[in-house]
Amino acid sequence: MRNKIIFSFLAVFLLCRPAVLTAAVFYADPVKGDMGNPGSEAKPWKTLAEVAQSGKLKALAGGDTLLLRSGVHGAVTLAGDNSGVITIAAEKGQKPELSRLILTKGSKWAFRGLIISPSFGPAYEKYIVSLGDGGDSKEIVLEDCFIYSTLDTSSWTAKDWMNANSGINMGRAGVKITLRNNYVLNTRFGISLCAPDSLCEGNVVSDFSADGVRTTRDAQVVQYNVIKNEYVPQPEDPNHDDGIQSFLFNAGGGLVSNVTIRGNIVINREDPAQKFPASMQGLGFFDGPRDGFLVEKNVVLVDHYHGISLYKARNCKIIDNAVYSIWNSKAKPWIKMAEEKNDKNSNNTVSNNIACSFILDASVKAENNNKADAASFKKALASALEEINSKFGVLHETSGRKRLGDIVIK
Repeated sequence: MRNKIIFSFLAVFLLCRPAVLTAAVFYADPVKGDMGNPGSEAKPWKTLAEVAQSGKLKALAGGDTLLLRSGVHGAVTLAGDNSGVITIAAEKGQKPELSRLILTKGSKWAFRGLIISPSFGPAYEKYIVSLGDGGDSKEIVLEDCFIYSTLDTSSWTAKDWMNANSGINMGRAGVKITLRNNYVLNTRFGISLCAPDSLCEGNVVSDFSADGVRTTRDAQVVQYNVIKNEYVPQPEDPNHDDGIQSFLFNAGGGLVSNVTIRGNIVINREDPAQKFPASMQGLGFFDGPRDGFLVEKNVVLVDHYHGISLYKARNCKIIDNAVYSIWNSKAKPWIKMAEEKNDKNSNNTVSNNIACSFILDASVKAENNNKADAASFKKALASALEEINSKFGVLHETSGRKRLGDIVIK
């Protein structure tokens, strides 16, 4: 009997082993590559755009990897469902540059360590990266990428900020999409989350003129992101700017359920001398209704009344957040969960928060909420940043940029 068990184990092992051993690695090199090559380390293909356009991506099977070397890889559009994850990533020590990345539809793709900017090719409008907006898509990962419109905005006017490309679009036809540890710089909108049951974590959205992150579908998790530096005030820019905003995709109002907003840092601006400064709402969850939202451990520093506002709330929790302002305007940010107009709030909890004020209705079980001051907020900010840095690093590796500069709080 024992020999039969050993034999069965060896048979299973031998059957599984080739699948592991046959996972292949391919290469693309815009400088030294050639599309007539086999895509090997010694004889790489050329650009990722040409690999996608030529159909050579079909040579990759689930579990395979395509490593990209330094140089411009073009505007990349691809699609396809994979049996296992296919990874497209920067080779170690290399800096591949794309002018755009669009995955129209597909499943089991991972993109890592890429630099993506329209500055590497002809100009275009809207999002720099779009994942799963053209058909059924799932299990897609975008991480460790640097995504920006242009690096130098010193000559930009307010109109330039308003006309800038937006960063990442998590497509409406997707599900289970992950955006992790990306740095999004100098955009109109930063990250738009339109796929349910998806994750947005550890990203930096820096220098933008509309909303930092938009969460618009059920069961999304938005956590440990740094969102900072908002440009162009009203009325010049009619957009109501938010660090993190929630609404039902393509409808404005309507039920959004079971969203988690955790451990994010939202900063109106780092530089007191920033050009075109705007007053940004912190976490703005208006319209509604909202069901089962968990808003916890966020740190919000804004020059606006809306620090954290959650309207038409039921079964929602606002716990362990810190909200404050260092600016001299009359707008001191609050935490608000109160009925307005036709709101019908029920079964909500607001506890262990600090803020400049609290506006809570009878639906709220409120415990241990206190007025924020410089010392308590400074402590909360340091704690939140330490947690983010411990998970994702003080520097964002691909961009070489700090997640958050020094903020003077006094």
